[in-house]
Amino acid sequence: MPGMMDTVLNLGLNDQVVEGLAAKAGKRFAYDSQRRFVQMFGDVVMGIPHKLFEAKLQEMKKARGVVNDTDLTAEDLQALVKEYKAIYQE
Repeated sequence: MPGMMDTVLNLGLNDQVVEGLAAKAGKRFAYDSQRRFVQMFGDVVMGIPHKLFEAKLQEMKKARGVVNDTDLTAEDLQALVKEYKAIYQE
């Protein structure tokens, strides 16, 4: 929407916090939340092009033979978090 500010959700969701969230709400939810946080922070705050994160997501879906993000497992999302962090560090 024009004039809206970009928002970063899940601020503070680090590797230790995500374990607690996983215990309470499930691993898939926790790692998907962390994936989205790293992507949003990288894009909105650090200016990392969104397309770099999106390319990794598409590669993961293709490798797993799925069409939707929701078809990825908790383990897939955990691996994706690591790949997103590598993009951030580059």
